[in-house]
Amino acid sequence: MSGGLRIRAATEADLEAIRAIYNESIPRRIATADLEPQTAEARRAWFANRDHGTRPVLVAEDAQGVCAWGSFTNFKDRAAYAPTAEISVYVADRAAGRGVGRAMLDALLGRAPACGIDRILAICFAHNEASLRLFRSRGFTEWGTFPDACVMDGVRRSVVILGWMP
Repeated sequence: MSGGLRIRAATEADLEAIRAIYNESIPRRIATADLEPQTAEARRAWFANRDHGTRPVLVAEDAQGVCAWGSFTNFKDRAAYAPTAEISVYVADRAAGRGVGRAMLDALLGRAPACGIDRILAICFAHNEASLRLFRSRGFTEWGTFPDACVMDGVRRSVVILGWMP
């Protein structure tokens, strides 16, 4: 990773970059089950309808601008599930392989206690070896598998659930 990476809380001004990075991942069918690009309106609603104190969205910036983002999302919306969150990390193609995803994951894990989170789920496609490797490198272990959970372009894909506890 280059030394000029800065990770900070996302603002509304970052939403187009966040959306672009997310949409960049869709055609590869490796990081999201969305099949169509996300609209600006959907991303604005996603950002507005969250408690940023307990479910933050972070961005990573390099010299060229936002190159990654990550967030916590409610595992379930019922109050008793508040200590458990799902984690997401997305890296722009131009920044892949530079340690940006690892830096984003570390930043999110570092914020978990202040967010009241002590159980974290990472939901990865079984064929996404890079993401599985990333999460495992930070102590996530396999908590389960949903065989053939998704159909993308006529292909069934399994999902691996990784978990982390301090």
